[in-house]
Amino acid sequence: MKSVLSYTLTPVLSALLVILAVVVIVKQQEIDSLHHKLVLTEQTAEARKGMIEEVRLLQKALTNSPVRTVTVTAYNPTTDQCDDDPLIAASNRRVRQGTIAVSRDLFDQGWVFGRKVRIEGLGIFEINDLMNKRFTKRIDIFMWDEAKAREFGKKNIRAALLAI
Repeated sequence: MKSVLSYTLTPVLSALLVILAVVVIVKQQEIDSLHHKLVLTEQTAEARKGMIEEVRLLQKALTNSPVRTVTVTAYNPTTDQCDDDPLIAASNRRVRQGTIAVSRDLFDQGWVFGRKVRIEGLGIFEINDLMNKRFTKRIDIFMWDEAKAREFGKKNIRAALLAI
């Protein structure tokens, strides 16, 4: 009885072992395939991160470009246009011909006190003052004469932050 049973069970067990081996191999192939997809996904994510960083740096370079078109106006040393002491700029220096005030967004981008700015068609000026927070992308040229300042008006002009 033992030998009949072993003759009948041996092929069945062998077949089961073969089936289990095939299942293990198929599952291992699925695991390998999923691992490969995971590696590709991680590499794609890293590449996208790199591209996003590159775009961010390009946008920053464009934003921090030393040449830009800004709105240029003029101001006078009066308390209604300045603060309590209109003869002292935000840099704590006395206002003078050749002084400009810049909007705070430009100031935050490196257009700071003491830097020189060339305004197309008008000349070179020094940043010594800040404008009210409500203004952006704007430069205000100091002028002693209120009539000349009014006559100057408001213009969109290219300005360049100089490295001198």
